[in-house]
Amino acid sequence: MGLGIAIRAFSAGLFNRQLAEQIGKVLDGQTPTTTEPKLPAPVEADIKAQPVAPQPPTRSDAITLLSALQREARLVDLIQEDLTQFSDAQVGAAARPCLQQCNATLGRLIGLNPVSDAKEGSTVDAGTDASPARFQWIGEGTGTSGKLIHQGWQATKVDLPQWTGNKDDANIVAPAQLQR
Repeated sequence: MGLGIAIRAFSAGLFNRQLAEQIGKVLDGQTPTTTEPKLPAPVEADIKAQPVAPQPPTRSDAITLLSALQREARLVDLIQEDLTQFSDAQVGAAARPCLQQCNATLGRLIGLNPVSDAKEGSTVDAGTDASPARFQWIGEGTGTSGKLIHQGWQATKVDLPQWTGNKDDANIVAPAQLQR
């Protein structure tokens, strides 16, 4: 019992100047003043605090998506390639399968659908309180309707794989490959 009081008095005196003076008076046999503050809660409460679970390493969703597009469609390889050394036909031949695989990957992970189901070129009424994130006005004019130039895109789901790698590798989009 005395140890708990000693620890409380030590903690209180260490972190509170007024309490330190009051404890000093008591130890010197003097009567403390009546305006003494309360002692802090016992130190044992701090010791019994639950340990904090380590946070799993995090990775940007953008890196996770880019990594999936590289792994499944080799998108980064195509974009980073110096295309000036190839003919348009060669670039097109390389791009077609990449773009088809990117489409499949985005469909599986993000679920892309048009913002507007109307056909391009048709008139669309955006309404008076249209969100600028949903409808972008191009050109001059007023009103709530306009000619649809582009349908836009919206994600209907986000189902990115959970990354469980080492925090030092969080920004790796694709590993370097070595041959034996």
